[in-house]
Amino acid sequence: MTTSEELQPASGPPAGWAARLLAAARVAFDNGELWLPGALATMSSIGWLPFVLAVIPLPSDGDLAFFASSLVLAPSYPLNIVLPAVALVCAVACATLLSAAGEAVLIRAIGRLRGRGSAQTSIDDEAVRVWLIRLVASLPVVVVIGLLLVMIRAVGPGEYQSPDLGRGPLLVRIAADVWPIFILGAVAIASGQAFAAAALRANLGAAVSIPSALGMGLRDLVRHPLQRLSQSVAVEAGLAAWLVATWALLRLLWIPIGRHAQDGTLMTPVSLALLVGFVAIWLCLVAGAGVLHVWSSAWWSLEDSEAGTVRLGRNDGEPWT
Repeated sequence: MTTSEELQPASGPPAGWAARLLAAARVAFDNGELWLPGALATMSSIGWLPFVLAVIPLPSDGDLAFFASSLVLAPSYPLNIVLPAVALVCAVACATLLSAAGEAVLIRAIGRLRGRGSAQTSIDDEAVRVWLIRLVASLPVVVVIGLLLVMIRAVGPGEYQSPDLGRGPLLVRIAADVWPIFILGAVAIASGQAFAAAALRANLGAAVSIPSALGMGLRDLVRHPLQRLSQSVAVEAGLAAWLVATWALLRLLWIPIGRHAQDGTLMTPVSLALLVGFVAIWLCLVAGAGVLHVWSSAWWSLEDSEAGTVRLGRNDGEPWT
């Protein structure tokens, strides 16, 4: 039985969550053509972060203080803050559009595996729909980020001026002060992902309007909150594990390369071989991110946003086992 047959609805008793999870995993591993859009969706959203953190060291407390004071005391203030903020917003918009395009291609491909007909809209329209639905779903996260910035502004100066007293670096002390915001952010991310997943598949699967899809996604989340939130937590846990493992491996591989760069010997044969190996391993990790995203997208696609269940089976109607 092929993976496309496993994704097709069939009669019989509803499949359990373990069967859906395993079916989604087989789809991810057996369909390598889906890895590229999956990797695009991940790398253009948050997958770039481990690479940056592995290559660029975190700033010290003195670096942060000097940067903040130089911004405020610069003659171009506040333009030196407004203009980079506008550029950052534009960069985020472009990155999220790329991620939405990858997600739209992936959902369409999984729909074909499930036996759906050809799409009635272009991939550009679907990407815009994905982007708009994700934008609505991310509004709670944006509110939480705003609260986090307000809290950091309130406690940051005090933590910087207070003695260390064995509490760790400045960033760790600030994080300890605002930890309830992190919990609230985790809840917002999990609920937003569950809501967006149901709305996306309702919108692209049945070609309904965006407001109708948002309503269907909200009803699905309200009707099955524990099931959807637990699935969202499992997906986010897999992504977090990939992020941590990728950062740890890339950081370990970058240490000797960074030493060669500091010594001015980056163009030697040894350092070039290390750099090539670093890039090759990073590309393998990018492919792993694509597999992980295909798995999560296929798992969400196996959830019926209206019925809350899915029946896995073959083309002939026999139940999947």
